[in-house]
Amino acid sequence: MQFCLQQPKLFVLGSMTVFQSQIPVLDAMDALTSMGLRINTFLINVLHLRAKKQKRQCKKKEGGLRPEQQLETDNNNLFWTAQVLEGLYYGYGFDGDMSLYESGKSRADLWAYAALVAVRHTLENNNEMCESYEPTTGCPLEKANENFCAFNLTTPDFQPVFRTGRSDCIPDCGGWKPDFCTTAHEVHPNPHSTGNETGEFMKNHFGLNVQEATALLGAHSIGRTHKVNSMFRSEPWTPQGVEDWNNLYYINGVNYITVAEPTNSKSCRFVDPEEFEDTANGFTGDEYGNPISVKFKVRNEMMTANGGPWNWNLFGKGCNRAVCDTIDPDDMNAKSCCRLLDFCDGEDDCHFDDIECMGEECDGHSVFLGINMLNVDMGLVFDFSITADGRPQGCDGLDDPAWIANEKMLSCEVNCPLNLAESGLGNIPNTDIPRTYFGEYEFYANNPRNWVVTFRKAFDKMLENNVEEGDLELAGTCWLDDSC
Repeated sequence: MQFCLQQPKLFVLGSMTVFQSQIPVLDAMDALTSMGLRINTFLINVLHLRAKKQKRQCKKKEGGLRPEQQLETDNNNLFWTAQVLEGLYYGYGFDGDMSLYESGKSRADLWAYAALVAVRHTLENNNEMCESYEPTTGCPLEKANENFCAFNLTTPDFQPVFRTGRSDCIPDCGGWKPDFCTTAHEVHPNPHSTGNETGEFMKNHFGLNVQEATALLGAHSIGRTHKVNSMFRSEPWTPQGVEDWNNLYYINGVNYITVAEPTNSKSCRFVDPEEFEDTANGFTGDEYGNPISVKFKVRNEMMTANGGPWNWNLFGKGCNRAVCDTIDPDDMNAKSCCRLLDFCDGEDDCHFDDIECMGEECDGHSVFLGINMLNVDMGLVFDFSITADGRPQGCDGLDDPAWIANEKMLSCEVNCPLNLAESGLGNIPNTDIPRTYFGEYEFYANNPRNWVVTFRKAFDKMLENNVEEGDLELAGTCWLDDSC
C-alpha cells in the first residue's frame, strides 16, 4: 500500500527519520495523539485552508512525497502512523463543530503541519533538558551553555514558514485499503548509500545542496532504527536523548576528529541519570574524567543472506580498576568512570559491569557506547565505498576476511580517510580551501544554531516539494507559542 498526498518524502514525526526505509515507527503514535488537540485546534479554527481533497490522480513524480505505500515499498510500518493522523483528520476523540475532513482541509496540509509540530515537540524536550544543564570540565564536549542548548522557534531565523494549499489525490486502491492509499510508484533513497550518493540523491530529487542535505540528516537526532521493521539494529543515533532535538547526532558522528587530526577520535560515555544520578549531565569519561578514545566498528546484523544490513557502532575503551585504585576519592573528577565501578561494587546485576577492564584489554575499544549510525550518516564523515549489496568497504578494518565472510559480527576498528570530496559550495570563508562533505557535517557539530537555521530552510523546501507555488498561502505562526 502507498500513502497518497502531494507532499515531500521526508518526515520528522515522532521517531520517523529522514529515510523512511530506515526507521519506520510505532513510537510516534503516542506522541502524535498527545499533540492531536493542538493540531486540530490550529488547523480548524485558525488556518483558512482551501478544500483540496481528491483533486488529482497520483502519478509517479520523482522527489515528491505522496505518503503512499505499496506492499513492496520501503515505507515499512508507516501505515500505523498514518492511521493515527487519520484519526486526527476525521476528528475522532476531539470536540469541535466539524472535523478537518468535514471542513474541507487536505490530509497533505495536516501531515506537513504534524511534521512541524513534531519538530517543535522534540525541541521543547531539549529545552527542558537545558534548564538543568550544568557545564562542567571534561565530558561531554566543552560547549558554552548558550551555544549547546536551548532554541526558541519564535526567533526569526529559526521560525518555520508553514504554508497551506496542498492537494490530496483521488484514492485508487479500492477494497479495504484507506483513502490515503495509491498504486503510484515512489522513488526511495538507498539507506546503504555513501555520503556522496546521498548528496546526489537529495540534489536530483529534491533540489537540495550538500549543506541542506547534511542538515536534514540531523533529524536522526530523534528516534532509532527498529529491527522488526527495517532489520537494522534497534539502537538510536543519540542515546543521550532520543526525543531531544539537538546537534548530538553530529557530535556522535565526528567525535572530535578534524582534518588536522583525522584519527583522534574521542567521546564521552552517556549514563542514563535514572540509572546513575551521581554524574553531572549524564556523561562520564576515563578514569580522570577526560573524553575516552573511541572507534567505530561495523556490525553485520545477520538478517539477510549476505549478512546485512550494516550498522556503524561506536566503541570506547573500558575503565581500568587498577588506575581507579590509585586515585584519592577526594580528588576524583565528577566525570570519572571510577564512580561507576564504585557504584557497581556489591551489586549482582549492575548496568555498568561491562565497562570494567583489566590489563591489556584496557588498550582496546570494547565497550559499546550505544551509538548506532548507518552508511548514509557515516558516509558524510568518512570516504568509503560499498559493495553491490551495501556492505561498506575500502577502509582499514573493513578488510577482515572473517567479517566479510560473516563468520564474525563485528569488523575490526575502522580507520577511514575523511570524506573530503568538494561539496560544491565554494571555499571556506576567508580561505582558498574548498568546502567538503566532512566539513559540512563537522560544522554542525560545533555550531548547533547554524544547523537549526539551515534545517528549517531545508525542511520548508521539503514540505513544499512538488507543490505548485500558486497553490500555497502563508499560514499563521500562533502555533509556535500556543497563542491560537
